[in-house]
Amino acid sequence: MEFNKTDEELKQMSDEELFAYLDAKAAFMKEHTRPLSGYLTKRYASIGSAIGNTEFDYDKVKELAKQNESASMEIFMNRIKDATNGI
Repeated sequence: MEFNKTDEELKQMSDEELFAYLDAKAAFMKEHTRPLSGYLTKRYASIGSAIGNTEFDYDKVKELAKQNESASMEIFMNRIKDATNGI
């Protein structure tokens, strides 16, 4: 399914069609996401704290970055395992 409908096309859809379209798009996006790298986690957190004028908790962000990197490695290893099962 292609997810490049214009505003006019979306407005012409019935509620049932629109919700089915949004559910399909959400499922597609969920399949194609990945955790942020450590660098990007720290970068976005620092930018967010600067914009929000809040205190930047480096230790908390560092722990979150570590969790994201572990999750990324787990996803990577699962994909390799799935790819090699057919061999």
